[in-house]
Amino acid sequence: MIVAAIIALLLALLFIGVFEWERRDRKKTGSEEDKFFGNWALVAFWACAFFFVVFALSAF
Repeated sequence: MIVAAIIALLLALLFIGVFEWERRDRKKTGSEEDKFFGNWALVAFWACAFFFVVFALSAF
């Protein structure tokens, strides 16, 4: 379960990084394009964060 928790944590960090990168890019370019990719990255972040907590708590 520790390995699963670490993988979930790394995925959560990856998805929040993608969300922040996409948000900064939109700010820098002044783009008003669809935020679909950023929104799904945020949803995926919270899902991975949830599973990190579940796996970490079940490891002990």
